[in-house]
Amino acid sequence: MNLSTFVFERGNLVSIYGESGVGKTSLSLELALQIRTSVFISTEGSLFEARLEKIKVGQGVYFASVKSNIELFNGIINSLEYKPNLIVVDAINTFHRYERNVHSFLKLLIILRSIAQSNVKILLVWEVSANNKVAGEKFMRKFSDDVLRITKSYIIGNLRRCKFKITERGVIGCL
Repeated sequence: MNLSTFVFERGNLVSIYGESGVGKTSLSLELALQIRTSVFISTEGSLFEARLEKIKVGQGVYFASVKSNIELFNGIINSLEYKPNLIVVDAINTFHRYERNVHSFLKLLIILRSIAQSNVKILLVWEVSANNKVAGEKFMRKFSDDVLRITKSYIIGNLRRCKFKITERGVIGCL
């Protein structure tokens, strides 16, 4: 089974989370390359731009870097102009962690849910804090069709898992 089939096996709106450095962004980029036309929206700023310089993307993958909740909202709406098959938001809870604006965060998730219902795949990457908690975890579980935990070598879902490996050429899985 390939990565995109495994990740989206249970629905169009999927959330992934895991500790820093386990490969969430690498996995997300690989899925953006596999499922074209795709839009990758990053909240990581310069860290994300440095990663982009290392990969060769090609046609059908569009990138945006956002610095606020309103830019993220606009980025999601504007991404629809490309008629994407996949929208990735890495990380969806960045601004929520600092602002704690529940109303604004809910609007964002409701819009993403409605986009997913129109047969666009949505991959939401969630940051994990130092105490291994997901800011907005209740929202993550309520709005997602599936929630997957990422470790250094596994994508773990409900009663299933996929072994993967990150190489210089990308992410290989499910092994």
